[in-house]
Amino acid sequence: MNSIPHNENVRYVFLTVLVAAATGMLCLCGCKRHGEGEQAPPQAITVFAAASTTEALGEITDQFRRDTGIEVRLNFAASSTLAKQIEAGATADVFLSADQEWMDYLAGKNLLRTGSRLDLLGNELVLIAGKDGPMTAKMEKGFDLASCFKGRLAVGDPSNVPAGKYAQQAMESLGWWDALKGRLAPAADVRSALRLVEVGEASVGIVFATDAAASKKVTVIGVFPADSHKPILYPVALTAGASPAAERFLQALRGEPARQVFLRHGFIVVPKTAATGAATSPAPTQEIGPAVMLSLKVALGCVAAVTVPGIALGWLLARRNFVGKNVLNALVHAPLVLPPVVIGYLALLALGRYGPVGRWLDTMGIHLAFTWQGAVVVAAIMAMPLMVRAVRLAIELADARLEQAAATLGASPLRVFATVTLPLALPGVVSGLVLAFARALGEFGATITFVGNIEGQTRTLPLAIYSLISCPGGESSAMTLVLASLGLSLGALLVSEMLAGRLRRRLAVA
Repeated sequence: MNSIPHNENVRYVFLTVLVAAATGMLCLCGCKRHGEGEQAPPQAITVFAAASTTEALGEITDQFRRDTGIEVRLNFAASSTLAKQIEAGATADVFLSADQEWMDYLAGKNLLRTGSRLDLLGNELVLIAGKDGPMTAKMEKGFDLASCFKGRLAVGDPSNVPAGKYAQQAMESLGWWDALKGRLAPAADVRSALRLVEVGEASVGIVFATDAAASKKVTVIGVFPADSHKPILYPVALTAGASPAAERFLQALRGEPARQVFLRHGFIVVPKTAATGAATSPAPTQEIGPAVMLSLKVALGCVAAVTVPGIALGWLLARRNFVGKNVLNALVHAPLVLPPVVIGYLALLALGRYGPVGRWLDTMGIHLAFTWQGAVVVAAIMAMPLMVRAVRLAIELADARLEQAAATLGASPLRVFATVTLPLALPGVVSGLVLAFARALGEFGATITFVGNIEGQTRTLPLAIYSLISCPGGESSAMTLVLASLGLSLGALLVSEMLAGRLRRRLAVA
């Protein structure tokens, strides 16, 4: 038999002892964790709550933690988003909604604990304007909003945001809707609508009173009559799998300390009665044609916008060395790593009506925010890194000696680029353009932040899908748009492969 060398024996024994020691430590830790006298891990609950309750609920949970030692994890978003997350299996113990319809939606799917639901809060709907803005009129008898301001009216998207639904009901009741529906700046939630007024992109806005109270940059012009819209109620309930600690939190929300906090933040505290639920709205629908045509228009506009600068930047980064090249490369590729919503917000600050570039464009009658042209701009910003990278790699792989030979024969730099460099890099250029087209088709975050979700004007396929899945019963209509989006995107990629393959074969033959 072959004997194991001495040093191998030593290594074998060392590893055996190490594994045995690690196993023993794990067993010891496990025994100690479950042994007698060891403190149990602290209790924790997760609360899903509407975004408009952020400040008030933050105060209440801080006090609840100190009083009970129970950890509370808060998740704030639009009620529609939270309800969909709970339906998808997110771990939540308490759901506080700004919309009765979404609470009804979860109850219909047996995702709430029976008998735990109650109407917790009420709110008011107010008209706001920027403190330094031109709007000075007040809501009085005979007040006509449409004639009192220029520009956009910021609201939560009426198709799925509770504050937007109430705003539409109020405007319809007061006879303003027909004159204002084409001037809306719909936002993803009520806080986003508030922000549009704060930055001056929208002259006025309609938000909840509690949201207006949370901002020092807006002023309340007036309060909408309570009978101009459905009652604004915030129902709360335990989820079907809620822990016992969640019951204590629900009781705390009904206590006097919490009541004082809610009142201080402008909420109306509803008397202690069980919730009755709201009437279910009909399932929403969305015509596929307008969304598809608008998406194609934006995507083709994006391709046109990135072609020349994308090829120029790709060539510059591939063939030239200069001071600041790394900085330029980082700036070009920044949209790949920045969240799209950041790009949209920066575009709003720079290109909006009151931004440094937006003011200059405004003097020429050019407005980008909340237009399909603005959607082209942000789609081009997001797609530019893909275009530049594809072109740069294609040019770097092209044989530079052929360019040198053409220059030696007397060709000008422009002619060398047009007759040698560009043909050699053409497969990469085509791939970059198709990637830009596909990226524009799927752009969402920057688009909804900069141009909103205006039906027939800026509602592209991704935004139309978002609107449908944010409404109870909209899943079947959304699936139709999902299939259309898949077809367009996969078709673009197939065309890209076919064109690139054909170009490569021609170049090989040449």
